[in-house]
Amino acid sequence: MKKDILVCEAIPEGIFSAIYYAYEKKLNPNTTFVQLEEIDNYELFAEYIRIETDYEKAMKVDRTLAKRFGQISYSYIWYAMYSRESERGNAVYRTVARGLANAYKGELVNFLQDPYVLAVSKMRQNVWCEAHSYMGFVRFKELKNHILYSEIEPKNHVLPIIAEHFADRFPKENFMIKDKGRNLYIVHEAGKDVMFHQQEGCQIHVTEEMYSEEEREIQDLFRIFHTTIAIKERRNLELQRQLLPLRFRENMIDFC
Repeated sequence: MKKDILVCEAIPEGIFSAIYYAYEKKLNPNTTFVQLEEIDNYELFAEYIRIETDYEKAMKVDRTLAKRFGQISYSYIWYAMYSRESERGNAVYRTVARGLANAYKGELVNFLQDPYVLAVSKMRQNVWCEAHSYMGFVRFKELKNHILYSEIEPKNHVLPIIAEHFADRFPKENFMIKDKGRNLYIVHEAGKDVMFHQQEGCQIHVTEEMYSEEEREIQDLFRIFHTTIAIKERRNLELQRQLLPLRFRENMIDFC
């Protein structure tokens, strides 16, 4: 049986655009697949259809899911789309198809016997745990222009998730957070709710010389404080790594 493989951008709007196309063309969910980004190996007897991201159509899908699925299942799907897993597009599409077909009664994400629903649930858990960690582990540095700047290196695309948290926490501050691995930025202007995501054509390299004098003084004082209160005989490196994994520490002043 012929497969239809929908190739879309690896962003939530791209996945939703592919889902909209699948339903608009009345494609069979059992033989339709969603694939992200470029194609490395083509399958025989499969039709590859490139889907252009259409934000208006993506919003229609978004509204439909919010209305049909309820807040819990709706949020699981959104978190899953921020996962680093390459199969997230297909898992989300198949989960949506199950839900819209009323294949299960009750909360959709509770039907973990379905492999695609289970995959979405696992992706959501992984993304949420990492985002929650960064809400506590992000360290800002004040630049000479008084902008608070931070760099992170998450495995998943957690910037959109933590953006709202820091906007609520620092509503009167100008700040920027950079995802180094994806070269993505969120920028918050003081007193405004809007978060801006910038990607192409923007390279920002912050060096120590760009820190404000106050920032340098605070960093020096923090290092002295950190060293002074430490009790060498009670160091527990294993417990430290459990509470604060090594991969978070490169961008934290606590360990510089």
